[in-house]
Amino acid sequence: MDTHLAHPTFNPKRGVGRRVLDQALKTITQGVIVTDSDQTIFSVNSAFTDITGYSEAECIGRNCRFLQGPESDPQIIAKIREACMVGTSFSGEILNYRKDGTAFWNDLLISALKDAKGKTTNFIGVTRDISERKQIEQALLESEQRLILAIHAGGVGIWDWIILTGEVKHNARWIEMLGENPNQRFFSVEDFKSRIHPDDLGAVLEQLGLALDGVHEYRYRYRMIGLDGRQFWVEDKGTVIERSHDGKPLRMVGAINDVTELVLANEKIEELAFYDPLTQVLNRRLFEDRLHQKLVRTQRSQHYGALLFADLDHFKELNDRYGHQAGDLKLIDVAKRMKECVRETDTVARFGGDEFAIILGELGGDQTAAHLQAKKIAEKLCQSLSAASCLKDATHKVCKSIELGKCRCSVSIGVKLFKDGEITQEQLIAQADSAMYQAKKAGGNRVQFYGLDTA
Repeated sequence: MDTHLAHPTFNPKRGVGRRVLDQALKTITQGVIVTDSDQTIFSVNSAFTDITGYSEAECIGRNCRFLQGPESDPQIIAKIREACMVGTSFSGEILNYRKDGTAFWNDLLISALKDAKGKTTNFIGVTRDISERKQIEQALLESEQRLILAIHAGGVGIWDWIILTGEVKHNARWIEMLGENPNQRFFSVEDFKSRIHPDDLGAVLEQLGLALDGVHEYRYRYRMIGLDGRQFWVEDKGTVIERSHDGKPLRMVGAINDVTELVLANEKIEELAFYDPLTQVLNRRLFEDRLHQKLVRTQRSQHYGALLFADLDHFKELNDRYGHQAGDLKLIDVAKRMKECVRETDTVARFGGDEFAIILGELGGDQTAAHLQAKKIAEKLCQSLSAASCLKDATHKVCKSIELGKCRCSVSIGVKLFKDGEITQEQLIAQADSAMYQAKKAGGNRVQFYGLDTA
């Protein structure tokens, strides 16, 4: 099935970007659906068609509402519409319908993609069929007898917490997820807390406390640590099923599910949307957002920042002589060297083709010192990128051509210092770009500051 994202927002400038994007979507086992700002579908992956029974052609051009049916919760639908209307994310469960009319429970995550001005351009939805889990959870909540049956069900970890004694019973799946001793009949709350990632522990205990106080049902996604040290993501849900006459919680039961695959799929979707698939540095969309943040920050701190535009010299000749594969390897090598030359707090992005941009922050409040720092980093980039490089492919094999294996490709860099919000973001980009072309016009392999003669 063709999973091309045929839309201007997702239009990699190089053929390899499209191939990487297509292959990545095919490897995602969760259903993925991509729409424009009006929620009109223009791409789905094969996992989505497997879940729903609709072909890609039957989905394209339709609104996502076509999966809803008579039993779909109106309140959930209203929340989805509200999130899409204001351009925020949505996470929740909704009853949807397949092409053959059968209902299925959908764990749905919708993310809004925005341009540099904050305008929503696209929505990405990740769907997961959780019908089996919902059946288990329903059984858990309906009766004690159903609870006993659910505890022996596979795929979902079940826990039963006797609050007064602190004892917690678990089924085999919970034991398996954490790698605990299967012969141990009971665990304590302290055992449970010791398995939660320390960065998530406070939030988990807060959510549990609110559930015990009757504020809301307990549901939270967090990281756990197995006995072998392995970290994995879980979604944990629970309900207080027994209280004393004065309302104190006595017993709580719940279900825990390993959602690591879903979390990784969401991260991959974000990577495809905001990172250049070839070089793995930021793409222009996310770069412009970071530049906006840096402009605001420098205005507050009264410290200088610098924007660098870099364009490879003679890259077209390399591409024409040795082919796009060699050109792609060179771009990967350039991005790697750039990240090695700048500081951890700096930002590297690929604007397209052989053009890169770098944001330098926190250069201090003195213009002369800031100029010297930016010049030092830019010259370091020039020196590194003009040095011979031994290009290797993904299998770590050196390029067949010895001449190409030690190819050189210098760089022209334009620099513009900024502070105080004295110019707009668009003007800043244009001035750094202009300085870069001045450096290239002067012969390349040099640094040119905008508005200064220093090169």
